[in-house]
Amino acid sequence: MQSANNTFIGPDQSITDAQGNVWTITAGGQVAVNGVVDPTTANVTHLAYANGLVWQENTQDLWWSKTSPAAPWSPPYGTPTIPVPPETVSLNDTVIGVSTNPPSPAPSITDKNGNTWTIVNGQVAVNGTIDPTTANVIELAYVNGKLWQENTQGLWWSKSAPADAWYPPYGTSKNPVTGSFHPGNVAGNFAIINVGWLTVSPGGGVAVQPQSTSEIVTPGVRADGTTITMITETAKLVVDGSSRLSNGATLDLIGAYRTPFPVQGPLENNGVMTVDDSTLEVSVLSGTGTIKAFNGSTLDIQSSGGGNTIQLHSSNLFIGEQAFGPGGMTFLAPITMDRASTITLNETPATSEVVKHAGASISEVFLYNGTTEVADLKVSGVAHLYASESGSGASAMTILSTTHTSNSLPIVSHVG
Repeated sequence: MQSANNTFIGPDQSITDAQGNVWTITAGGQVAVNGVVDPTTANVTHLAYANGLVWQENTQDLWWSKTSPAAPWSPPYGTPTIPVPPETVSLNDTVIGVSTNPPSPAPSITDKNGNTWTIVNGQVAVNGTIDPTTANVIELAYVNGKLWQENTQGLWWSKSAPADAWYPPYGTSKNPVTGSFHPGNVAGNFAIINVGWLTVSPGGGVAVQPQSTSEIVTPGVRADGTTITMITETAKLVVDGSSRLSNGATLDLIGAYRTPFPVQGPLENNGVMTVDDSTLEVSVLSGTGTIKAFNGSTLDIQSSGGGNTIQLHSSNLFIGEQAFGPGGMTFLAPITMDRASTITLNETPATSEVVKHAGASISEVFLYNGTTEVADLKVSGVAHLYASESGSGASAMTILSTTHTSNSLPIVSHVG
């Protein structure tokens, strides 16, 4: 009987093709067809059957295929692309971190040979057996058929099979997971994972499992005219280096989906993030970096501590709303803005403002709804700032800009 499409086998198993030929792997690591050894093959580890082709893999993780026993193997030098990965194999760029709440069973990575890799008390374990050559392990990653480990010093080593030596001998600081990634931790882990440059939506935009990670750390985000959506659930995105969003790009951190709109996720920015003709959508902003917005960009930030500095150049900052409702926000980040920029407080009705000056420029603006303080904005770079109310009821919003309108909120106190 012909083997099913996408069959993947190892030694002591067989594949039957459409013509009834039986393909096996000999004890000496060669392909045999109907019991006859193919002398052009060596070091064979797996066979696969996909779309009428029989594939062989060797110990160097290269694959060749043919349509019949008499046909030549192709391509001439093999290909690293796996034609039929086992259903249980982990996705490429799967990453698991050490859990702060160890589950049972522990999160794991399954390689293309069916081996299961886990972290046990700071060491790598393969199929439950501790690798004594490892120590202080905080992360595992599966990239292009290789298993990578990271230690507490931020160094990485890789190997293709359990019996191989870890390489390079002294490790490398270059993170192998670049572009996108697939979180392999499970619900309840609260793990920290470290990845390289983030350039596309992690997992193709698939949600991180609830409470699987607490932090996702990257050296920077890069998007040019594209959208990066990270559904973080409880995780915080930590950006430790420079980032750039340009040409209509969007970085959208989603913490949860709730009607009538998503709840955004938190961002810790510790570098310089340039937003040029693009959009940034986050909930709580923290860190010690700078966000520079240019050319009509939009920053949608629910609240902020005082660590970041925000610079608006012909751009718009929206504050508040999201899941916390009117008055449920504070914004302490220092802001500089030019006369072509605006600040909008979503769902934060205000009845009065207190303006504090430093010389000829405004240094701080307090907004009050009655006697309740709803915003504390540290603003510099403009001589005049106006707050105007538009709409009514739940849709009311307060717009701060450098343009005076007929609906300016009264300045009930002016601190010189």
